[in-house]
Amino acid sequence: MNTTFTTVLTVSDPVAVLTRQALRSVWKGIMYRGGQWVLDVDVRKYFDSIDQAKLRELLARRVTDGVVRRLIDKWLKAGVLDNGQLSYPEFGTPQGGVISPCLANVFLHYVLDEWFAAQVQPRLRGPSTLVRFADDFVVILAHKDDAERVLRVLEKRLGKYGLELHPDKTQMIDFRFKPQSDHDDHQEPLATTFNFLGFTHVWVTSEKGRAMVRQLTAKDRVARTLKAIRRVRRSMRTRPLRDQHQRLCRMLKGHYAYFGISGNYERLATLPHQVARIWRKWLSRRSNERSMPRVAFTKILNLFPLPQPRIVHRYAKP
Repeated sequence: MNTTFTTVLTVSDPVAVLTRQALRSVWKGIMYRGGQWVLDVDVRKYFDSIDQAKLRELLARRVTDGVVRRLIDKWLKAGVLDNGQLSYPEFGTPQGGVISPCLANVFLHYVLDEWFAAQVQPRLRGPSTLVRFADDFVVILAHKDDAERVLRVLEKRLGKYGLELHPDKTQMIDFRFKPQSDHDDHQEPLATTFNFLGFTHVWVTSEKGRAMVRQLTAKDRVARTLKAIRRVRRSMRTRPLRDQHQRLCRMLKGHYAYFGISGNYERLATLPHQVARIWRKWLSRRSNERSMPRVAFTKILNLFPLPQPRIVHRYAKP
């Protein structure tokens, strides 16, 4: 039986929990449901393109309280101040408004989720899984012809509601497992990869010789974390070592809490070494040294050790 998985993101939801649910569903869609073709979908300027009139029509299906409806109308009619100019756009949800994620989710729920489950999946030749997190979603299918059909009808469906697929970022990916020769490193990618929610999905061969999908921290997310740490280090280089250490620990633990899932340990393990290099560099500048001696920096790390990575969320068995 075909299944659809959707995640609803609101301002009060624990985002990390919902992200893990979505990632687990992607993994199961490939490993347990035979997903071999992935539609990696990007909706161009989604939050700016929502037709407010159509959104009101969809809201009317569920929201009957007139007071709530009028309150939502006031949010939608809120003006946008840009470079001193006040405008009242008829498309899109309020930029920065607390209600925007909720309204955007409601819109895609009716436009995409219900339509896919009711009209698309019954007509497919094989199993399929739709995983959506806000406006970011992938469709995992077992057959190439199903993937081609879904991509065609998806463009028409979104166009009916004023939305447009990004022509460069939307793609159909052949994610079938492709064995390597015996002499290759078993941890090298064995198929085309795709990114979803900050993770790169790739086939590997486990130590037991089993083909597995791994979800590894995407390289751009590692770069983003290191950039944030460099920015913090510059702003805190005159602060006491204890304050610097506490801030770095919080940032590293936050990274581990999000990316610490099964199969991702090796990529996580590279981060504390990179952070240590950044810290040593800025301590050297504070002391006007070209490079702090390794012995001196080792003593600092012994007093203020950086937290080591750990797998917080386990679900992928080797």
